[in-house]
Amino acid sequence: MTCTETCSPDELQRLLRPRSDVVIEESDLSVPDPSDLRHAPPEAPDPLAAFRAVGGPFRHYRRTVHILERHEAGSLVRQHISYRLSVPVWGWFMTPLANRELRRPRQDGTQPVWAPAERLDPRAGQVLGVLCLLAVVAGYLGTLLSQTITFAFDEFDAGLATQGNTLAAVRIGVLIALALVVLADRRGRRPVLLFSATAGCLIAAAGAVSVGVWSYGASQMVSRSLSTAMFVLLIVVSAEEVPAGSRAYAVSVLTLAAGLGSGMVVWLLPLADLGLRAWRILFLAPLLALPLLLFCARRLPESRRFERDQTRPGSAAAPRPAAERRARRARRLTLLGIGALLFSMFSAPASQFLNEFLRSERAFSASDITVFQLSINTPAAIGVLIGGRFSDVRGRRRIGAVGLTAAAVFIVLRYAQDGWPMWMWGVLAGIFGAATVPVMGAFGGELFGTSSRARSNGQITVLGVLGSVIGLQIVGRFTDAGGDFWQVFAMVGGAPLALALLVLFRFPETASRALEDLNPEDQNPGDLGPEAPPSSVAG
Repeated sequence: MTCTETCSPDELQRLLRPRSDVVIEESDLSVPDPSDLRHAPPEAPDPLAAFRAVGGPFRHYRRTVHILERHEAGSLVRQHISYRLSVPVWGWFMTPLANRELRRPRQDGTQPVWAPAERLDPRAGQVLGVLCLLAVVAGYLGTLLSQTITFAFDEFDAGLATQGNTLAAVRIGVLIALALVVLADRRGRRPVLLFSATAGCLIAAAGAVSVGVWSYGASQMVSRSLSTAMFVLLIVVSAEEVPAGSRAYAVSVLTLAAGLGSGMVVWLLPLADLGLRAWRILFLAPLLALPLLLFCARRLPESRRFERDQTRPGSAAAPRPAAERRARRARRLTLLGIGALLFSMFSAPASQFLNEFLRSERAFSASDITVFQLSINTPAAIGVLIGGRFSDVRGRRRIGAVGLTAAAVFIVLRYAQDGWPMWMWGVLAGIFGAATVPVMGAFGGELFGTSSRARSNGQITVLGVLGSVIGLQIVGRFTDAGGDFWQVFAMVGGAPLALALLVLFRFPETASRALEDLNPEDQNPGDLGPEAPPSSVAG
């Protein structure tokens, strides 16, 4: 792109200095790239200054400054900026945002609100972009059950109690996910992640030929366990690849990508109104993701922290330090496991029974449910971005505690109200609830060493699934017995309130701390780790 403006002498001097905002520049005296010459304005004189990027998520970057005219009041200056982001596929979304920032450099060196607090390097940008593509697939696979079960069980002539039992039984498949993530600590994150994605799509498609409750539940048990393994490994890989000041941001964009995948299920949900068996169409859509997975496989490297851990020579640690490491891991695992259990006790039934509540209590059709879901979930992106950005800058604990408390209150009100108040409380619940996701997700990726990070997060996920089973059983049985949804949710609402206090007073603060600082067992003598780039890149 080309930017032409009249600059004062001070403004000209600013343009002639290397930038340090969304990009870190240094002077470039090399021969211009042919693409720069092809796109540069033909009437521009030789550049007065040229710069290339040494920091930022750019595969290619070059900026030249040309003086077109000189006046007493200033100079007519033209900048030519040629760049290519390292983020694959998502350039259609990121490029307009990058254009705006590159046209107007920030004098204070801060990052824009849409960008991570600590800029990504080219590799981190590429990896995070690929992980977001996989998160779309995981989001779709993880949402199929909750969105289609009410229509599938209409065909199978099963009641609400059977729904609750099936939702609880499907979650037993988390043991498959646990086995996979344990394998990822030994064989690598990349192969297990790609296997889970491919197998998950194929087994989900098998659900289209279900003949009853058992076959429907069995296929979803395996498919959802594979999507669960994907979610765990997405968080692990992102924590191991992005800078310390961007880990919650990475979780937030992964959450948004997973929300896009979940939204695709909602977009297709009106197809269920075409007939009693039309819900099966939604289970064939994952087959379309198989070419996308091949694209991801070609561009996703193995986690550099896993590779470093595999090649690091073993140390003859003394028994006491080893015991201290095990005790620290046990404390953190207990803390985060209780947190996951409390979180899922409320969040799982709140989302799983929403469609049933809208159909049975509010007489919504599939199209009405789609409109409602999109209306309350689309603004939730605001909460995800705010939670990710502010928890990286201001700290995890306060953002998490406020989000958990507000979301619990608003969800109860959503089930208690009718008409426009139900929609309003639904939007607020989505925003505040979404703000907690990057906070809680970041903790799991930060508080364990490389050799046990995936396994620990898998064990936390098991406790989260246990909490969801407890919550689903409580809500399913009480509502099936004639209880009002809002009264039952008010009863289980104590779980997120207890978690908010736990996060505020017991969880450690991890924002902007290197993983090697949080987990000393990962630190080699004299090793600064991948989060400490050269000074020219760090700026």
